[in-house]
Amino acid sequence: MRGGLPLLGRMLALVVPALGLAGCWRSTPSLEVAITNWPAYEYLYLAEQRQLGQRHGLELKVRQFGSLQDQRLAYVRGDVDLLATTLPETIATCQDAPARCPVLILVLDESRGGDMVLGAPGLRSMADLAGRSVGVEATVLAQVLLLRGLQPHGLGLDDLRLVPGDPSDLVEGLRGGRLAAIVTYVPHATPLLAEGRYPRLFGSERLPGEVVDVLAVDPLVLRRHPERVRALVATWWEARRWAREHPDQAVALMADREGLSAAAFKASEAGLVYPGPADQRRLLAPKGPVAASLDRMARLMLRAGRIAPTAPRPRPSTVALDGDG
Repeated sequence: MRGGLPLLGRMLALVVPALGLAGCWRSTPSLEVAITNWPAYEYLYLAEQRQLGQRHGLELKVRQFGSLQDQRLAYVRGDVDLLATTLPETIATCQDAPARCPVLILVLDESRGGDMVLGAPGLRSMADLAGRSVGVEATVLAQVLLLRGLQPHGLGLDDLRLVPGDPSDLVEGLRGGRLAAIVTYVPHATPLLAEGRYPRLFGSERLPGEVVDVLAVDPLVLRRHPERVRALVATWWEARRWAREHPDQAVALMADREGLSAAAFKASEAGLVYPGPADQRRLLAPKGPVAASLDRMARLMLRAGRIAPTAPRPRPSTVALDGDG
């Protein structure tokens, strides 16, 4: 056939390049990060939705969990390899899965008021909780926050009637008068704070530098795929940058996923501080602030019988910061 290929040849000429392109698309390195409802974690969701990881050769996938405990148990089972989580949860993870004791590669935020104990109308201090029913999510951070708030009053967890529940149930329990107080956090606490009826008995603002959220990774994944982990760190900064440049779009996307108005989402971020790239090496240094907070919390959890003396500890590391920006 003059001026062209035989039919089969023409078909192959079209199909083979297409297969090659599809193969390239499928081979894009990917990482899946487990998150829960927390304003800072929404920037990972933002990065996924805007495909910001593609700029760094990474396909970022976000997996949502209903609670920090569910997220941690998924890691212990081996269902997920990376967590956006709190320091005490990483300590508990090492207790439950010592062979996968995670490496802490990035400080996402510090909670300076985002986590709190809210009381029923009329209560005035943590001392008023002795002998009363206190709602608490089954997370280590909730217990640590309670312990730190009770210590100055000579009280411990045994002096309370702890009532477990998920975040939404706790809010309704406080509203309905079934609970004297709850350990909660934004965005779940946002409607209660807006009502102005529930006194703030204790909050993370009284624990400067201690209540921080981190990216925690399985050490084997870090050893096998350091370039992907560095790309993930770069993607975090890309998301933060994109949000600064497109604030209305970013807030609308993140607020919608949490079921909040844009104004409520902005209010939920008021109790958070986001360290920048220049802060990370200091925070994650071997004897830096994160290591010191881990030591303080581990000693508290050890005294409370939450971890064993032989349990390994999470390790802060700056190895993934080569891709920071």
